[in-house]
Amino acid sequence: MPYRLIAADMDGTLLDPASRLTERTVRALRAAGEAGAGVVLASGRMPCALRYFVNTLNITAPLIAYNGALIADPRTEKALASFPISAALGREIAGACEELGLHIQAYEGDAFWCETANQFARDYQTFLNCPVRLEAVGEKLSSWLPFDTPKMLAIDTAERVSQFLPVLRERFAGRVKIATSNPKFIEFVSPAAGKAAALARVSEITGVPREEIIAFGDGLNDLDMLEWAGTSCAMENGAPEVKARSTRVVPSNAEDGVAQEVEALLKEGRIGGGGAW
Repeated sequence: MPYRLIAADMDGTLLDPASRLTERTVRALRAAGEAGAGVVLASGRMPCALRYFVNTLNITAPLIAYNGALIADPRTEKALASFPISAALGREIAGACEELGLHIQAYEGDAFWCETANQFARDYQTFLNCPVRLEAVGEKLSSWLPFDTPKMLAIDTAERVSQFLPVLRERFAGRVKIATSNPKFIEFVSPAAGKAAALARVSEITGVPREEIIAFGDGLNDLDMLEWAGTSCAMENGAPEVKARSTRVVPSNAEDGVAQEVEALLKEGRIGGGGAW
């Protein structure tokens, strides 16, 4: 049975350690598309931060953005399904982070919103390397945030993130899903969100059953997606728990691990078959 959908996390998985798409990865995924497989980008990033990759890889399958809080059409970026955090809950999350001295930001459209354009916010904007707007509102988000948001993100040093992650998980247990996609990030999404739930919805949209989906990831925020997919591939550079609970481990992102696996499957005739994308 060939794989008709290839779902891949971005940072630490599809992208190299410098957050770039290598030529080998581009060739492999374009070849998979030409063989009839859809490529699903599954990222914590916002849709505008995925545009370059969509265009470069000729993506036509639905996008999974904001760690599964939004499923979007890759061409128009219009929502196919969304699972936002309410404005009231967002203000509560902001307040908890502010009490701990963590930088916190919320998202809407092509912008992220925070109290001040501090170094964390500027570094994050540079990290995305795309036309995303930084909106500094001049007051605490705990008292300002007026809109529902697909995701909230706290940023600090890796040490402080490690220190406060369990504190925040205990405080919002059952009400917010909290994960890390980067040692300096704490990501908050709705309990209804997540890459597994989003990939299941993409499966429904495209008509491709989970048995015909192969997924790649490296981080704990990828684990539910990897466990849901028919076949899961953990990156060699991934978290130990991710590697232990995946179908197999592929070479690291520094070695074009996704491309290596896709190339091998293409040679075996195990990718393709077409779909509804």
